[in-house]
This record gives sequence, C-alpha cells and structure tokens, in this order.
Amino acid sequence: MSCNSWCGVAFLVSKDIVSFVTEIDIDRYRIIGIQVNLPNVQTFIILSIYLPATTQPHQLYQYNVELLHEICSIYKDMGSVILMGDFNTKIQGLRYKFNPDERSRLMYSLIQEYELFSVNTQMFCHEPVTTFQSYDNGPSTGIDNILMPLSEIRKVLNAKVIDNQPFPVSDHRPILCSITLENSVFTYTEGKQSTRSVSWDRARKYGYINDYSFALSQHLWTVEFPRHEINQLIIEEYYNKILSAIKQAEQETLPYSISKPYQKPYWNISLTHLRDMMRLNRIEWLNNCNCYDIKCNAFNNYKQAKGLFVTLKDSQLTNMKVLLRRKLKMTLKLTKNPYGSFLTSENRSHIPVQL
Repeated sequence: MSCNSWCGVAFLVSKDIVSFVTEIDIDRYRIIGIQVNLPNVQTFIILSIYLPATTQPHQLYQYNVELLHEICSIYKDMGSVILMGDFNTKIQGLRYKFNPDERSRLMYSLIQEYELFSVNTQMFCHEPVTTFQSYDNGPSTGIDNILMPLSEIRKVLNAKVIDNQPFPVSDHRPILCSITLENSVFTYTEGKQSTRSVSWDRARKYGYINDYSFALSQHLWTVEFPRHEINQLIIEEYYNKILSAIKQAEQETLPYSISKPYQKPYWNISLTHLRDMMRLNRIEWLNNCNCYDIKCNAFNNYKQAKGLFVTLKDSQLTNMKVLLRRKLKMTLKLTKNPYGSFLTSENRSHIPVQL
C-alpha cells in the first residue's frame, strides 16, 4: 500500500480490509504508517520502521527515536499504536536478556513511556528469539520486533519467528503475530476470490459500451416503478433490482481485466530458473543443517545460488532502467521539453528542483 523507493519500509494490505485502511502522512523515508478502522473495533495505528544501522552516526539514530516519541504521543489517544520492523538494536524481553548499550537504552525509554512490549521476546512466541543472522557464523541478534501496548498482550493469539522455511531469502527472519478482535462485524473468508474489475479501456476500444447500454436498458425495462406506498423496504427492494440489472448487463457485455501474476518487465526465463534453483538449494540447506558455516557445502551452494539470482536480477533491472531512460530521452528530444536534460540525468540529486 505504501512504500519508499529507496528504503526498506512498506505495507502490504489485504484487499479484504483495504477499505478500512488510510495512510498516515508522516513524510519520513524510515518510518511510514497506516490507520486501521475496522467496524466496531478499536482503531489501530501501525508503523513500519527501519531505523539506522550501527554504521550510521548515533545522532541519526537518536533523531529517529525522538521522532517515534513524537508520533506515539500524537496517536496514542487515537488508538492502539503498534510498531514493527527493523529497530537495529536489541530489545529485552522474558526470553531475551543482554547487557544494554546506548541504543537499546534509547529504545527502552520509548517502551517505558508508552507501555509497550516486544511480541517476539515473550515466552508465548515460538521458534528462535533472534531475528537476524549474519553470514559466515557472525552474530545472531534480535533487532527485528513487533511492539504493542502492554494492555493488548492478552489479545495475542499466536506469535512465531519463521526460521526453517524455504521462502525467506533475507538475513532477517519474518515475525508472525495474530491478535483477536472483539465485537467485530468484519468477516473474512479464507480463499475468497478477489472481485474482478471491468476493463473500460478495452470496452471503449472495441465498442462494447453500446452493447452494455442496450443490455442495461433491456434489463431495466422490466423493473416496474413501485405503485404502492413508498417505505424503506420498497426502496431497498427497488434499489437491489437496479443493481442486479446493472450487474447482469455488465457480465453479459463488458470485458474484465486480466490479472497478471507479476508486473516485472525485466523478468525472463533465466531469472525463473535461477530463482527455482535458489529455492531448491535453500530447502536442501535447511533440511541438511541450517548452519552458517562457510565450510558447509549446503550453505555455500545456497549462498552461491542466491548470489547468481540476485546478480542477474539486478543486471536485468539496470538494463530495463537504461532502456526506459533512452526512450524518455528520445521522447523529450522529439517534443523539445525544456526539462529533458534534468529528467534524463543519471546524477540528479534527491533534492527537489524549484521551477
């Protein structure tokens, strides 16, 4: 739903609840947020976070933690604030103890002030407590967390850190958390097909609009205007008949949009092959030892397969960008756009240009 083009924060929101979700205007590339307002349920303020790594200056990390303080203070009275993502510092819990450093103390002050707790450091969370495992037998730490209000701890149904799965290929382990929602009238059916949408572009292109108009007029012709006293029940019945006529005419005459499995113009058969090989090597590594020893053949095979896939993917993506830039440059040259040199420049900064 929301992401930044050059950082690691984003939200993927189910179509079943997207109508209840609004994006929060935070205007920061390391922190984004959404507000979830399900019917008859308390409001949730959910933040996706990617705080600066340890290689970045401490002042930058402190600035982002202070920003979280400010955001929490604004939204704490509007609903339950949930923070999730890569905090790039360890957070203590019942099953995770360590000697705190300056970063962890900063984060602890945030947790204390707003009475939060880390889901994945509690005893009810299954699988590893650490969420980040560096290669070559490096340190394993718990820098990824889901922070929730302490008042919501009893609503956690299930929590798990995913480890031995073939799908994640990152150094970070995903965290799953399910919570119960009381008094909600919202229902979700697992496996429910998403609603198809009409392809109006194709309908106009091939002249299906006239067919649709004729079919709709025929179906509406059979709908009789109420002759008796008008009440709410009659209005709803009449309204439903009109909707049914519109839907029937749509299904009979209009084309629907075709769902594409992915929208990646740079993708090809070679990438599919390397991706499948990477997954197979990962499964073999997980089943064999799941270690990070550079002397382990299974780990090296997976690491090599992943490297080949990522290298080709980055190369294909770069080539696609070059081709798009050439096409844009040619188009701007033909139209003699005065800003063409700026738009096609590879070295332009991220600072907005005042025109």
